[in-house]
Amino acid sequence: MKHYYVWTLFLFLNVGVLSAQNIQQIDSINAILVQNSSLKTDSLLVIYDGVYKAAEKLKYQKGMGEALKNTAIVYGYDGKLDKRLEYSLKAIRIFEENDLKPQAANLYGEMGYGMKRDNMERAQYYMNKGLKMAEEGNYKEVLDRTYNNYGVLKEMQGQLDSALYFYKKGLAIVEERNYTEGLPYSYSNLAGVYGQMGNYDLSREYFYKAKAIREQINDRKGIAENFTQIGEVYLAEGKPGEAVPFFKQSLPLAISEEYRFLTQYTYQQLSEAYKQLRQTDSALFYFERYSAYKDSINSLDVNKRMAELNVEYETEKKENEILKQRAELAEKDLEVRRKNLYIYGSLGLAIILGLLGYLIYSRQKLKNRQLQKESELQIALAKIETQNRLEEQRLRISRDLHDNIGSQLTFIIISLDNLNYLVKDTGQEVRERIAAISAFTSVTINELRDTVWAMNKEHISLADLESRIKGLIDKAKESDTETQFEMVLQDLTNQLTFSALEGINMYRIIQEAINNAIKYAKAGNLKIEMRLERSVFKVSIKDNGVGFDQTKHNAGNGLNNMRKRAADIEAELLVTSSLGEGSTIELVKPVTESHMQSSEF
Repeated sequence: MKHYYVWTLFLFLNVGVLSAQNIQQIDSINAILVQNSSLKTDSLLVIYDGVYKAAEKLKYQKGMGEALKNTAIVYGYDGKLDKRLEYSLKAIRIFEENDLKPQAANLYGEMGYGMKRDNMERAQYYMNKGLKMAEEGNYKEVLDRTYNNYGVLKEMQGQLDSALYFYKKGLAIVEERNYTEGLPYSYSNLAGVYGQMGNYDLSREYFYKAKAIREQINDRKGIAENFTQIGEVYLAEGKPGEAVPFFKQSLPLAISEEYRFLTQYTYQQLSEAYKQLRQTDSALFYFERYSAYKDSINSLDVNKRMAELNVEYETEKKENEILKQRAELAEKDLEVRRKNLYIYGSLGLAIILGLLGYLIYSRQKLKNRQLQKESELQIALAKIETQNRLEEQRLRISRDLHDNIGSQLTFIIISLDNLNYLVKDTGQEVRERIAAISAFTSVTINELRDTVWAMNKEHISLADLESRIKGLIDKAKESDTETQFEMVLQDLTNQLTFSALEGINMYRIIQEAINNAIKYAKAGNLKIEMRLERSVFKVSIKDNGVGFDQTKHNAGNGLNNMRKRAADIEAELLVTSSLGEGSTIELVKPVTESHMQSSEF
């Protein structure tokens, strides 16, 4: 019934009764699979020639390309490889020129598949090109067949795992599309791989599934293929006697369908089967048939023509690209000339204006330079004067603190001592308060002296800081005779200097850490260490006292003040402690070249 429909359309197209609605009829004929047709090769060629002419009359590019593609497939079954390539290239030009990407992707895959026995390198080139286009556009109606065909190339190269992977991908898309005509191809491909892997029973099962569907849709070429393939499985299994009947069932179908490649291959397999059966006459008979077909298909003239067609196609594509590039270059050259003319005119005018502007600018620049120098001189003088005033003010404040406030605090201590003597008969609480005030005042005097010490210096050297800390340790020893003090300086070969602000803050942090260790840690040993590590000055105060739990301990004012002082001088304060294991307070201060008195760092 299907073939009657094809012939009816063929006659309809050839009588010239064509209109716009015939596009649907053209698509219907082109959509019929060549291998499903029982018509002879010559009849199919006449039909697709008529379809091409009808599509050409309607200027229906897709129909023209599909008709040429189908013509190429027919020539492939007939063994005319040069014609197959010629019509494939004509079709691909139409698809690419009209941006018919799904059709172009499909045909590239078909071209690669058709070249698998002639030129595997070119076959893989076209197959990869088609597969890439299909995957980019997600053309599932193309991907199912292309995956299957790509698996065939992998199988022919002995890459069975890769072939199985692509066959399964193709089958998944066929099943998703519910594409009955595509199932036999996927089943047959899977069967072939399983056969090569030695799973002969599973291989035959898939070939029979494929043949059953092909019998339903009357795909005579496909049925012939399945008979040959089942025979191949028996032959691979070492059962040539069981293989022969299947080869002989394939031959009449292949010959009647003018499927020359399959005919040639089946003759070869029959010859091999009889050879294994040691029936030399039959083996020679079928080998002669195989050789005759092989010579007619693979003649030197055909291979030469195919190579020429490939070269012509690639050359034409390159020439078209060159012509397109030349046109673009010519257009760009014209545009560049126009721009150059405009630029040269503008440049001439700009030069004239530039010369005039330069003269004016030079005079103004000279005047501005003189004014700038005068301004810089005034700023420098003002800066020096300001620095001198600040220095005088700093020294004055230092003297006032030392002479006035210091002497007044000393007077308060003497007065408190006298008062304590006068009230010796009063209660114990009063005397203790007076003593506490006297001690606090003494501490204040010491801190005042430290502040005056810092203010009297523009810079504080490491030696100054070391000397001050040693004095602090000596006073601590007087008040706490049970604690052993140790001071260590490591890797301090260069003389470090700090600003007054940095020096007094570091000293205060160290002072607070020592006082805390004496008051609260109950330490037997207290070690103060200063070292320089890769441009970082570190001071650590470590004791072996009672320690504290950092997760439960809330930082007091002393620790918060230490952290604030560290932040003020862009340093970091690290506190490490645990119950019964003592505490370590580390001050980490990055140093720069400005902190080094020596030129080496």
